[in-house]
Amino acid sequence: MASREFPFPTEGAAIVNISDCGREIGPSMEGLHVLIDGVDEDALALAGYLSNRGRRVTVLHAGNCARKDLRTDGGRIDFRFRGELDEIHDGGTLFVSLSTPPRDLIIDRARSKGIIISNLADTILRDVAGQTIGVTGSAGKTTTTFLLTSILRRGGMDVIGSTDYRLTPSGPGKAMLEAVASRNDMSWTVLELTSHHLNHVTISPSIGIVTNLFPDHQDWHGSFEAYRSAKQNLLRFQACGDMAVLNFDDPEVRGSFRGLGQTREIYFSTLDNITTGVVVADGHIVIRSKEGSDRICAVSELRIPYHHIPNALAAAAVAVELGVKRTTLRDGLVSFRGLPQRCQFLGMLNGVEIYDDTIGMNPRKALSGLETFSDHSLIVVSGGAVQSVSGEKRVSSSLEKADLRLFCEALQRKANGVVLFDEGGDVIEQMLAETGKGMPPVVRAKNFDAAVLEGVRAARRDARLLISPVFYNPPLNMRRFLEELVGSPTPD
Repeated sequence: MASREFPFPTEGAAIVNISDCGREIGPSMEGLHVLIDGVDEDALALAGYLSNRGRRVTVLHAGNCARKDLRTDGGRIDFRFRGELDEIHDGGTLFVSLSTPPRDLIIDRARSKGIIISNLADTILRDVAGQTIGVTGSAGKTTTTFLLTSILRRGGMDVIGSTDYRLTPSGPGKAMLEAVASRNDMSWTVLELTSHHLNHVTISPSIGIVTNLFPDHQDWHGSFEAYRSAKQNLLRFQACGDMAVLNFDDPEVRGSFRGLGQTREIYFSTLDNITTGVVVADGHIVIRSKEGSDRICAVSELRIPYHHIPNALAAAAVAVELGVKRTTLRDGLVSFRGLPQRCQFLGMLNGVEIYDDTIGMNPRKALSGLETFSDHSLIVVSGGAVQSVSGEKRVSSSLEKADLRLFCEALQRKANGVVLFDEGGDVIEQMLAETGKGMPPVVRAKNFDAAVLEGVRAARRDARLLISPVFYNPPLNMRRFLEELVGSPTPD
């Protein structure tokens, strides 16, 4: 057990003492010339936000839209082509978008000119009043952010979360940036932070939650080590009074995130591996401290797949630390039905149960969803593009290929049949053959829509159809088709 443990507070009494002491704040950007890379909604919102706060703003674009369409804010914001960066000699900071890879030439050129690299998430963490909570991990970020925000709100706290505004794309954007002005010193702001956000932040949230860590986005970052380093920025700049909430069951989290900042650490575990923290013990979620244990609820009372239980424990750990009453915490946990696209039951179609796990666009996420079902109980739809619209390749590293092998081995146990489509389907079919453990019946389809329809036809009545892409598919397109096919799920 780690030595950096602290007791949980008693019922309703928060002991957390979050402060900015020792946190290095950069120099004021008042009047400085800043650059924004991109013309998407978030980029233009950030341009307006910085302009309204006295910065001179230049937006860099790739020339794929007319400048007259971009001139906003009374002409106070200048627009120039990306290729003209070398002509700008007084830029202080370049704010990059989520689609700007860390090895993009514009970043190298900016750094060679002494320009600082930042982004929208870093801006919110610096500017928002009150305290911040950041959630990262390779999976479970959105669920943890949403659940924690709702529990704190039930507890009467003034809180907003990035999931209040959008689930896809994940994390803070235009709407959350606009909400910064409404926060005060007593407010809490919960942000889902991906490795794309964290790659360029130089400030950490008051409380940082790490759900897990496994290979993902390696083509974008260049290596697993670079991906992990970006994630570590969540805690790297924490200071006295800040707090880290860590998954003790995950060896990568234990090995890579403990002791990163001048912070105290709280742990959670589904394997009952810790003496203090939030655990699953004897079928219950338990708050365990040196003074004793409090049962919050039975795991069987929760209405989420088991692989989301660690996310519930993480949210519970923070809620207890901030003084949320045990009864309020219990109500928040047992009333939560999960989020869309995460093993969500959509409804029945021709007697077939349809389950949407379209969040599973990498092998490890897809495997987590697949493992929640019993053996030989499913028809599974998988496939997609091997490269996203931003150019990020899927299953490109040896670690990700090892995860794909695990997914395919589970597929051979769980599935009575598989419907595959696009290039990703080719990769899965090849891996199924390589495992040498027997091929489930495979049907090929030309695209996502056709694959889902083929899956419904292939499933017998009273069977289950799991939609688990593994590879890239446009999320909004998938959601739109499934809603047209089955309808939007409604609460109980």
